[in-house]
Amino acid sequence: MDERLPLTIVTGFLGSGKTTLLQRFLRTPQGERTAILVNEFGEAGLDHRLLLHAEERLELIDGGCMCCARRADIARSIHELVRRAKAGGDGGIQHLVIETTGLADPAPIIATIGRDAWMSANVRIGSVVAVLDAVTGLDIAEKHVEARRQIAIADTVVVSKTDLRKAHSLTDISRSLKAIAPDARLFDAQAPDFDIGATLGEADHFRLGGPEEFDEAHERHVEGWHSFLLKLPEQVDWPTFTLWLSALLHAHGDRILRVKGMLRTSSAQGPVVIHGVQHVMHPPHHLPAGEKLDQPFLVFITNQLRREAIEASLNDFMLRMQPFQERAAA
Repeated sequence: MDERLPLTIVTGFLGSGKTTLLQRFLRTPQGERTAILVNEFGEAGLDHRLLLHAEERLELIDGGCMCCARRADIARSIHELVRRAKAGGDGGIQHLVIETTGLADPAPIIATIGRDAWMSANVRIGSVVAVLDAVTGLDIAEKHVEARRQIAIADTVVVSKTDLRKAHSLTDISRSLKAIAPDARLFDAQAPDFDIGATLGEADHFRLGGPEEFDEAHERHVEGWHSFLLKLPEQVDWPTFTLWLSALLHAHGDRILRVKGMLRTSSAQGPVVIHGVQHVMHPPHHLPAGEKLDQPFLVFITNQLRREAIEASLNDFMLRMQPFQERAAA
């Protein structure tokens, strides 16, 4: 059983409705057990005044964009909130939420958690939720790379303001988002059956999409952004594969927003699930030996980096390493 404190990262461009969504969430049973970490860009924090009823469960970071300048403050605040959670028993904090500034890139926040041994041992990322304005969100995503990155890294997109007259239809929004993040879950915040407690709550939604998420071409792209599926052999040599993936992320991590997949390896009985954001790979998750896997695969979301280049790199590396594998097996 994973006893680490689950963390939800709520991101979204300026004015998308993140704080309004959090207000709704804090009124749910799940919200009552949640501590909120809020970031404000500038000298004076404002959003925390909208969350006064949660004041004792709230940490505010002022004066800088959470994605880069304040990583030490993020670590300090998370450390303090985890300490409170462990001291509070069953009635205390059971869940963390980070609300980023509207210009923030979630990837460095994920990297901060993934590269810190203490935080990795005490906190797990359950979900990255991007909030998208149904009126202006598509135009913003087209014009601003920050908004596209937020969507690409998220596993869940919540569409706000769908009840307004000028809102785009959910069908049009879904079609546009599939070009950026084809496996992201999509929710209408105004729908009667929208369960905000489950969406922002403690459940593990940092999930794995599979081949069924993609069309026959296995690739979508928009203005240099590509999402594609790369089929893998039935079994790969684990040391060789991890060496290739590490080298790929080291060389092109800035252009690989997200990579995840499920594969069979020479060193595990069941399938292995991998998940990484830019330069940071999370520890692999081993599934039971009987877990079904029809087609091993990797899913990439990239910027200015096409499937053909990555596929050629993998094939070439596997071919070059084959003599070493045969020598080791002899």
